Amino acid sequence: ELSQAYVDFAEGGEEEGDYADDATWILGSSFIILTMQSGFGLLEMGSAIAGNEVNIMMKNACDVVFGSLSYYLLGYGISFGKPSIPFMGLGDFAPDGANLGSESGLLYSRYIFQFSFAATSTTIVSGMVAMRLRFFVYCFFSFMAVIAYAFPAHWLWAEGGWLSAMGAYDFAGCGPVHIFGGINGLVAIYLLGPRTGRFDGTRPKSDFRPVSHTSMLFGLFMLWWGWIGFNCGSTFGITGDKWIVATRAAITTVTGSGAGGAVAVAYSMYRTGGKTLEVEDVVNGILGALVTSSASCSVIHTYDSLVIGAVGALVALFFNKLVARCHLDDVVGAAGVHFGAGVWGMLTVGLFADASLPGVEVRNGLFRGGGLHLFGLQVLAVASISAWGIVFSYVFFYLTGVAISKDWSNPRAGLRVSLEEEKLGADAHLHGVNPMLDDDDDPEDEESIDEEDEKDTENDNSCDVENVSKNKEQEADEFVENPDSADSDTSPQKKLKKKSSSRRSQMKASRGRSSMRVLVSLVGLH
Repeated sequence: ELSQAYVDFAEGGEEEGDYADDATWILGSSFIILTMQSGFGLLEMGSAIAGNEVNIMMKNACDVVFGSLSYYLLGYGISFGKPSIPFMGLGDFAPDGANLGSESGLLYSRYIFQFSFAATSTTIVSGMVAMRLRFFVYCFFSFMAVIAYAFPAHWLWAEGGWLSAMGAYDFAGCGPVHIFGGINGLVAIYLLGPRTGRFDGTRPKSDFRPVSHTSMLFGLFMLWWGWIGFNCGSTFGITGDKWIVATRAAITTVTGSGAGGAVAVAYSMYRTGGKTLEVEDVVNGILGALVTSSASCSVIHTYDSLVIGAVGALVALFFNKLVARCHLDDVVGAAGVHFGAGVWGMLTVGLFADASLPGVEVRNGLFRGGGLHLFGLQVLAVASISAWGIVFSYVFFYLTGVAISKDWSNPRAGLRVSLEEEKLGADAHLHGVNPMLDDDDDPEDEESIDEEDEKDTENDNSCDVENVSKNKEQEADEFVENPDSADSDTSPQKKLKKKSSSRRSQMKASRGRSSMRVLVSLVGLH
């Protein structure tokens, strides 16, 4: 019968109300996690170069568009379908729980929750390949990556998955979401190459500074609070002891991120000699601590989270430095945040896990007297998920690039946007949106300016004839005395031109302020 695993899961409740409580908790957490797509978009948009903002948000929209289709058709069945083998599920593709009665609510809510994890894994890559990867290649990747994600999800979370059967533990997605997404992005930026001029010295470093630190911080806040839904929702309910686990996960998540943020502040001040507190350092430090918390937040004590979060932030920041030294161009620093901190997060389970905590089933970690058994399983999980991600992403990007470029030796030509699009920006080149308008680019503004110019001309022509005549005589005398005065900026024509230029500048500034108001309104809406 379809999704019998969910019926078995529901049998623990004595009343139908228990099912409703659990389903409501899971569904609410799913909504919170899906709003993290906006946070990822804002973070990536702020980290990129001006002229790519619309394209970045479009990519995040396509994560949901194409990811939802592939997860429904194949992803869910591979992850949790019945029957199954240790490597993958073999049934329940395109699931429908119409014959499950009240238990269908659990099926549907858990389906949405697991899909939100899959979409998050995909969007990690979006920020890393920003401004280089062809848009429609990324759309295809969004579809295929969700299917590939479903395999490690099955290994760790499905009944009978081979890592789960051995005793490996990942509470909220350090492995299938963050390590898998991070390794996909690393392979992608290796094959794509850096942005033009990023490392060869042909362009100044200032060309690659983030366009909006404000947007980055808005994105951080949306991700920060979304992470509570990410971790707490992984209890898959609040009945029985699950509510205890959820509250413990909330405290360890917030405390760990606080420790990571404090360490990131100290690191940034030390690195700049006490002169500057870099926004990128603080943002990536906090996010690294949050990623680290995902694996172990349910099986550790609150004081453990201080050490785990602090180290997670440092791992993220140092790993990003290593990536940059290797001339791998990661626009948002996701390699350190998701892969580096994700690896540390998985290992912390093998070190700090406490089997005596209520509501969890896990072995004791090394520091709780459990020896190296659980730590070894966590290392195996990291290695297997990383290897799977490398194989999938390399095969996907290489074959896709070759199919477009028709050159087996040059997949990059098929993956990268044209040099013109990279310089101009994808907003104008692909979407027809160009906020950096030239004077003659906006017909409505030009029409308004021309009307005002005509009025000024009429006013000038209505001057008294005698005054005009006197002005001409005075100009003639000045020319005789100083011929260079003809090029002076005080002539009426040049005054009018200056006035027109000033109006254009004011209108552009007004458009910029309007764009910021729209951004703030969007964040307020979420």
